[in-house]
Amino acid sequence: MNIDFRHVTSLTTTPLKLKILEKLKNPVGISNLAKSLNVPRDTVKPHVRSFVKAGLVERCKKGYKLTVLGRIVLEKLVEIEKILSIDENVKEFFINHDTSSIPEELVRDFHCICGGYLIERSDPFELSEDWIKILKTSRWIKGVSPVYHPEFPALFTALAKERDVTLILTREVFEKCVAKHPELVRKFIELGEIRICDDAKVAFVVAVKGFAMGLYSGNAYDANHIYVCTSDEAVCWGLKLFNYFYGRSKKIKEKHL
Repeated sequence: MNIDFRHVTSLTTTPLKLKILEKLKNPVGISNLAKSLNVPRDTVKPHVRSFVKAGLVERCKKGYKLTVLGRIVLEKLVEIEKILSIDENVKEFFINHDTSSIPEELVRDFHCICGGYLIERSDPFELSEDWIKILKTSRWIKGVSPVYHPEFPALFTALAKERDVTLILTREVFEKCVAKHPELVRKFIELGEIRICDDAKVAFVVAVKGFAMGLYSGNAYDANHIYVCTSDEAVCWGLKLFNYFYGRSKKIKEKHL
């Protein structure tokens, strides 16, 4: 199929067209529409007519509103805008790191985690204050980790005393935690839930207050960069990613220690 993008081009020739579509999510008359955009009626009318002809807008009792097709088109345009407007350092982070562990259907919804920011650390063992705040202000926490950090066993055991915490680790990380912190692992299993999944190549936590993710660069985990996003959309996206790995994992019980 040869796509020339002429329809998309016609929508994006001027920002005003996109603003009109945005305003027409709710029914509105031409006069009020023009007033809300601070432009003359005669400027708005031909654009609305062209949208009606294209099936994106329809007449209603209060004036005009988006059709179902119009809502879909606007939603897709907003998704594209979100992706294209992310900071350059965030773009480089995702372009230059391994995202192969993220299922394709979630990659397609990447716009849901846009709007966040990248934390760069010179010390890979330093725990980000923003990351800690997300954990401590949330009533539930879910995480996946293919990497070991010496402070994690004590941190997550303490968090699990007052929160619902579920962690998915690779077997290598789990065995390292057991070898170095056996009592903390036993205590955590009493309080929370540990599961094993060996094909995770992404580290992240999703909690009530936000989502944070670290990625691999080649075969090595990049502990110097973490991406954080605190929007509701990012939390929902993070939960879907967690559920994907949850379905591929097995629960660890105390008898397995």
